[in-house]
Amino acid sequence: MATGIIVGIIIAVCIFAVKSYTRKLAHGCCGAGGDKEQPQAHKADLSGYNYRYTVTIGGMSCKNCAARIENSFNRQEGTFAKVDYKGGMAEIYSETPVTDISLRQRIIGLGYSVERIEENELRM
Repeated sequence: MATGIIVGIIIAVCIFAVKSYTRKLAHGCCGAGGDKEQPQAHKADLSGYNYRYTVTIGGMSCKNCAARIENSFNRQEGTFAKVDYKGGMAEIYSETPVTDISLRQRIIGLGYSVERIEENELRM
């Protein structure tokens, strides 16, 4: 009786592990498989942006993580982002000033941490 229960538990754990692994293969480590396509940037020419924010981001582990963050900003009119997951850095360009709180909320809402934000005004 006890052996049957133990075998049943081991089988359930194995099934769960295989399902989790196949999900990661299909969607990437962060589950961002649906964000692989890069949307068109609102402005490919960065000269239209007046502000640049350099953000140090924690928790990114693959290119899907970077694409997920980029897409979040690139879908919004007036912002553009370039993210390097290996370096843990993002450059976010904006036509108007953006508060640290709104940058943090967006990135934390995607499941990552914000370690530092530097603001660089590009033009007056």
